[in-house]
Amino acid sequence: MEFVVIDNCPVPSQLANDIQRIKALSGAHLNSCDRSPEAEPVLRKCGKHSQRELYEMFLHHVPDANPANPPGRSTHERRNDGVAYPGHPGDDLEYWQVGMDWDNPPAAIAAARKLGWIATVTYRNNVHEAQHVNFRKEPDPGVPHARPGSDGPEVRQITHILATIRSPVDGRPYLPEAFPHYGPHVIDAVKRFQAEHHQDVDGIVGPHTATQLAVALRRHEQHPAVA
Repeated sequence: MEFVVIDNCPVPSQLANDIQRIKALSGAHLNSCDRSPEAEPVLRKCGKHSQRELYEMFLHHVPDANPANPPGRSTHERRNDGVAYPGHPGDDLEYWQVGMDWDNPPAAIAAARKLGWIATVTYRNNVHEAQHVNFRKEPDPGVPHARPGSDGPEVRQITHILATIRSPVDGRPYLPEAFPHYGPHVIDAVKRFQAEHHQDVDGIVGPHTATQLAVALRRHEQHPAVA
């Protein structure tokens, strides 16, 4: 794997052009990207730590060390943690699935959208990971699309998710129960979810919102007690 240094962070070379374009469009800065073993020599030159080093610092209670996924289970190493993408923890990921920490996630996500990417905040309810963004070539399967006025099983599936997951703001579900009709209550719930997850607030469950719902549901299933 070859890397290009952007904002003092190693970035997979295949992704570098798009990252530079996102920076130019958004004004956002990259705080961290690839922290894999392959990137360790570059990280050392940049004065940054690998995922292994961050995990060891966390284990040894180094001052100011944040919680960190163990090596081999972080998208910053291009490895799945079981939350960011479907599949099993430790699965290899593509170069474009690398974890990215941005200083302005909403601006970076909006700029990525203009380039055709689907981008999501992966750990919206984790104060230490609110800056973490992942790209997605396509929406995650399993969450349908719907819009106001729709009826049927697709709406019930979407509203069931909204009645299951918890808001990172107040810890409450977005809906009290699943509904078969995409009416005002559902529109309000979708808009609130979109606003809290840096989506376009249009009340429509399209590709970006469907993907973010899938991520939020996986997070809830792994950590149901966490808002």
